Order: sequence, then C-alpha cells, then structure tokens
Amino acid sequence: MTLRYVEHEVDQRQAQSPARRPLSDLRAVVLLAGEVRANTLRKLTGRASPSLPVGASRTVLDCWREQLITLAETLGIEQLPVRVLISRGSGLEERTERFGPVQLSIEYDPSSLRGTAGLLSDIARAYDDDDRLLVTSAGQILFEPLIRIAMDLHHAGGDFTLGTDPNGVPCGLMLFRAGCMRSVNPIGFCDLNEQALPELTQTHDVRVARLASPVAMSVRTLPGYVGALRSYHHRASGRCDVGQPFDEQWRPTFGIVEPGATVGSDVVVHDSVVLKGARIESGAVLVRSVVCPGAVVPAHAHVVDQVVPGAIGPHR
Repeated sequence: MTLRYVEHEVDQRQAQSPARRPLSDLRAVVLLAGEVRANTLRKLTGRASPSLPVGASRTVLDCWREQLITLAETLGIEQLPVRVLISRGSGLEERTERFGPVQLSIEYDPSSLRGTAGLLSDIARAYDDDDRLLVTSAGQILFEPLIRIAMDLHHAGGDFTLGTDPNGVPCGLMLFRAGCMRSVNPIGFCDLNEQALPELTQTHDVRVARLASPVAMSVRTLPGYVGALRSYHHRASGRCDVGQPFDEQWRPTFGIVEPGATVGSDVVVHDSVVLKGARIESGAVLVRSVVCPGAVVPAHAHVVDQVVPGAIGPHR
C-alpha cells in the first residue's frame, strides 16, 4: 500500500516565534531507547545510547534533559512528563526525577516485540484522544532547539506529523494525537512505517514536515557516534564545516576521557572516547575509537576505528 500524505515545507527562518504559538495540548514527551537486539556498541560498552558521554561529565541524556527543560519553560508548562523507554540490560535503572518543569521517568519497555506502532499505541491509551504526544529516538544528538522542531511539527498540522530532513529522510521526531493510535491492534507486532501509517492515512490526516536543515545524528553505531560527536563539538566551538568537502579530519575535534579512566603520558585521544574503568598506557594513539570499561590499551599501540572491549585488548 502506498503511503499518502500532505508534505509541509518548514522554513525555520520564517517560522513564527514559539512563544506566540504554544502547544497547549502537549501532554508528554516520549524518548524511545529500547532495542530488540543490542548492537555492537552497546554490547561492548555496556551502555545504552542515552548514557553515552558527549563530554567528560556530560551524556546524551543530559543534552536531552536541557532541551526538554527549555521546551517546557518556553511553552509555559508547569509539569511536563518525559518517559524514557529502555530495554532491560541496557545499563540504566528505572527511576523518576524532577528537573524544574520536567518530570523525567526512565522505564523499561513493556514489550520489545510490539514494534514501534504497537508501543506507541499502548502508550497513547493512557491519554485522551485530543492529547498530543511528542515522540523521538533517545539515541541521537539534536543540533537544533527541540522547541523549534516541535513548533515546526505543530505548524505542519495534521493528526500525525512526521519530521524529515531536507532530503525527506525521517529525523526520528513525530507529533500526534493520542486518539489516532486507537486503531492499532492492541495485540501482536505492528511496524510504524510498513503497517500502521498506510492504514492511518485512510482515516486520519497524516503529514510530513520537511525541516529546513538536518536536526539530529544517531549515536547507535561507532561511526554514527563518532560522527555525531564531531558535529556536536564543531558546533560548540562555532564551526559548522563538519561533513563538508573541506572538512579536515586529520585535525582532532574532541577527545573525551571519563572520570575514573586512567590515561598515561603522551597519549593521543583523537576523536575518541575513553570510558570509566579503561586504561591507556603511555604513548598510545586512539583515532575514532571507543575504549570500554576494563580495557587496556598497551603502551605505544595504535587503535583506529575500533570499539576496544574490556575483556580483549586491541591488536598492536
């Protein structure tokens, strides 16, 4: 079945101020961090993607928390529930914390076999039909303000609105009325793109908001994680040339060493991450790599484009 939708071009320069267009019916934000199968990066690091560092003492989830606080404060929401759904064995524990207007709850995915649409349908049943939910993947770093993206999705209208980059590739953000997910089968697996959306277009207003610029990068794989960190730190330093034809990758953009890691003298950490509990001996060189807890990189070893596991040291 062919998906039919209304596409809405979003020019962020022409979008109205968020303060003038509040999302008064926004009832919750859902960050999806569950996985049916653990990928290589999570298996070796023992970290779910939201707990991966973007700085020595700052994680992907910290970035989300700051974005969510700004979202709630700008919209004038006194208490915004944020649900982070994780898989069991992800290294994160269930808990609920309050950060100003944001009530952040880390919860286990109730069923990893329901598919994205099935999971969203189960979540939506706890809300009224006209309540809106903002949903995205927690395993990515945003490069644009979440409040601006949310308002762009809202401006596009519709019962169910998907955000995409300028090339039409989904950016993992969606805004929808809870009521439009009632028709999803409450039992069994249901995929969002292949099963649910084609059916929703027959009975609901499904739209695509094509955003004016790329807004996020995934951190679920080693190349994705390193690429997202390069872009994040480029932007933090005022540079935006990452990924451009004249981007000089020989020049280091970041080097993250978590507290609790041991790094010897003359170690080069070139666009790499050293996690807590790892040991890097003197003279070693790390390039676009992640060193896991318990790993030992021998003196003068060169590690390039690798995830170094804790049980097995790298090849010299």
